Amino acid sequence: MLWSSVRRRAAWTVVSALLSVGLGALVVLRAAEWLPVLVLLVVGLLVTTALTGARRLGALLLGPPAWVLSAVRGLPLLQRTLATTRGHRLLWPVVRTVVLSAVALVVFGGLFASGDAVFGAWVDRLLPDVDLVLADTLVLRAFLWFFVAGVVLAGTYLALNPPPVERAATPSPRTVTRPWEWAVPVGAVVAVLLGFLVAQASAMWGGHDFVRRSTGLTYAEYVHQGFAQLTVATALTLGTIGLAGRVAPRRTRGDRLLLRALLGTLGVLTLVVVASALFRMAVYQEAYGYTVTRVLVDLFELWLGLVVVMVLVAGVRLSGRWVPRAALLAGASMLLALGVADPEARVAGANIERYEQTGRLDLVYLASLGPDATPVIAERLPDQLAACVLANLRHDTDPDPLWGWNLGRARAAEAVPAGSDAQSPPEEGGQGCLRVIGEDGR
Repeated sequence: MLWSSVRRRAAWTVVSALLSVGLGALVVLRAAEWLPVLVLLVVGLLVTTALTGARRLGALLLGPPAWVLSAVRGLPLLQRTLATTRGHRLLWPVVRTVVLSAVALVVFGGLFASGDAVFGAWVDRLLPDVDLVLADTLVLRAFLWFFVAGVVLAGTYLALNPPPVERAATPSPRTVTRPWEWAVPVGAVVAVLLGFLVAQASAMWGGHDFVRRSTGLTYAEYVHQGFAQLTVATALTLGTIGLAGRVAPRRTRGDRLLLRALLGTLGVLTLVVVASALFRMAVYQEAYGYTVTRVLVDLFELWLGLVVVMVLVAGVRLSGRWVPRAALLAGASMLLALGVADPEARVAGANIERYEQTGRLDLVYLASLGPDATPVIAERLPDQLAACVLANLRHDTDPDPLWGWNLGRARAAEAVPAGSDAQSPPEEGGQGCLRVIGEDGR
């Protein structure tokens, strides 16, 4: 797709390609099952943005549908390509012969093997576990090959004939005639944020006793209570800034000054909300432990804060065309840094460090982590706890084939060799040892 792209020499295309290769490498470096999902989503945006030349937010969002529609748009080109290759004197006869021979062997061989015991025994000797091979390897890999080939062909057509997503996603802005039409709603949001910050300051100055008297909650429960709402509020505030910047008039110097003042105030207050959300999660994790989900939410909130800073910078000149690409670049870079940092291993290490300080440990959660966490658990936990957790880890300990090699699983196999005590449950038995040892680690 990169070679076919009409934009392959553009700086953004080169940067997107390098980031995509780095993110794709995480699938080999890390064994976490959730990581490839995030990688595919981010790489999909990078690829479509690079191939279509999208800059604005709407154009970025139109990129993935354009990739899907390219499968339909490229059918005439595919038909012409197939018609051209049919004239090749050697290629198509070889392909037809191989395909027809394979179909004949599978169909007739399967019928006769199931209809005659002697012939079936011969087939079993020649092809042991033929049913398993056909079901798990040939069919699955053939489907995967055709699926990936179709995705790449559609992406190649998108690279050759990118649609004008930038023009389609950039209608003429409609500005309001009176400044108060947009200033009053934005001012209301600013007032709400100021009230929230006053409440936060009261809680911080009053401490645990003030929170207990006012809400009946512990401080850890209080800081956790509204984290999700604060994250949503941050995203909505960004949307408010974007909408206000689009509809606000800029004809006079007073209009521009009012726009900068209100949106700048809103952006600064939003940064305080981001800081508050991150502080809440930090306190909650100290009280109740660390999880990969909480780390991901922290990273997302941090990314939102970075986008707010970009919006504030763009507001100085009232021009934010560069912000969507910069935000995508920042998000992809943060995901790459997260994958390189080995999040599951770091979460396991943080929980073990908390156990060493407080004596409290959630063994059930440790056992839910993947192979990336295995070396840390085997090295840093006491023997009894490590044996219990490693016996219940949710991953296969069989060695990977060459084409499925993964660094995280290889390190897990080195940390817990096959046949070791950690491969079999301790005396309490399987999940029972997790319940017996419990939250306090005893």
